[in-house]
Amino acid sequence: MLRARQCLAEIADLYQSGPNEKGADLLERVADLFFLTVDQQTADDRSAFGDVMERMAIDADTLTRTRFSERISKTESAPLDLIRGLARDEICVARPVLQYSPCLREGDLVSIFSDAEQDHLMATAHRAELTEPVTDIIVERGNLNVLKAVISNTGAKFSAESRHRLLNTPELQEELQQVMRARRDLAPSPFARLKRLTEAEFWQQIPEVALMTDEEPDDVKSEIEAPADEVKPDEQAGKEPENNTSKEHRMEPTHPDSEKALVNAAKSGKVVETVQSFAKITQLDEVMIEQCIFKAHVPSLIVLCKAHSLAPSTFTTMLQLRENHTGTPINDTVGLLRRYEGMTTDTAQRIIRFSDKRRELTVNKPVLKAP
Repeated sequence: MLRARQCLAEIADLYQSGPNEKGADLLERVADLFFLTVDQQTADDRSAFGDVMERMAIDADTLTRTRFSERISKTESAPLDLIRGLARDEICVARPVLQYSPCLREGDLVSIFSDAEQDHLMATAHRAELTEPVTDIIVERGNLNVLKAVISNTGAKFSAESRHRLLNTPELQEELQQVMRARRDLAPSPFARLKRLTEAEFWQQIPEVALMTDEEPDDVKSEIEAPADEVKPDEQAGKEPENNTSKEHRMEPTHPDSEKALVNAAKSGKVVETVQSFAKITQLDEVMIEQCIFKAHVPSLIVLCKAHSLAPSTFTTMLQLRENHTGTPINDTVGLLRRYEGMTTDTAQRIIRFSDKRRELTVNKPVLKAP
């Protein structure tokens, strides 16, 4: 490597003193030398290569920089400062490294996005993998074409906030319907649409038996039946009928440590910590969680707690926090606890599916136009 670094220094000196028309060829030769010696390079060697190549690339024309970017974009050991500089260049130069470079980490991409153009967001939206902080910025700043690209990227991970933003973008509904057939992580879960449980009129549609037993009320059952064009389990040859509670709607029991943190925060009267803990358990927006705990009808809190298999004592603690925080006495705590203990987890999740289905029917209901 000593001889290679001497050659590198000689090329750099030649570049500084020689005519610029040879700049593109010199950059090519340095790149050749870099790739030939990449397995023997130390961190200092890569830094030296990066410094020389970056100085040459700055003075090169757009076509030369683009070719150089394409050549080095997929190299795992490429000098990081060089890659960062190329990523901030004009889009034809930046696109290869934004889309392919494994050197760019989450922090690099977030930093680049501070002043990135739509073309740069589009290139990044096609990366093989995207973390939630990166997609958050893409979803927040990207135009419609960028959003369509990122939701089609199966390697992109989406936070609850980004999913909410995408699902509430009217222009994306057609694309989302197509994409959601292939990836369930973008589909709004029943819990992501729990807002309906906070509405008073919803509880007028739920018969009391639904809150007290695991029997499936007819009107709830009819709302969650499979569409007529789907083959029902009992119609498939050689298969027994299955419970219509699909796996995607089932929640695993809450981890004891998570429930303990929730109880400790609630007992201490720490509202913010309680909301944060409950939001982590339910994977719901903190604003919605605060609404369910302190403002919505108590049955919504019953369903939410039971759906996540929280202990009766935890539910009682949540009621106490609600009473202390709002200053409004809870009537018939014993009766509410009896209702909580009488409900099963499956029942709570069926009610949420019922809420979800009713919401879909309301949202998708055709609007009659005036003649």
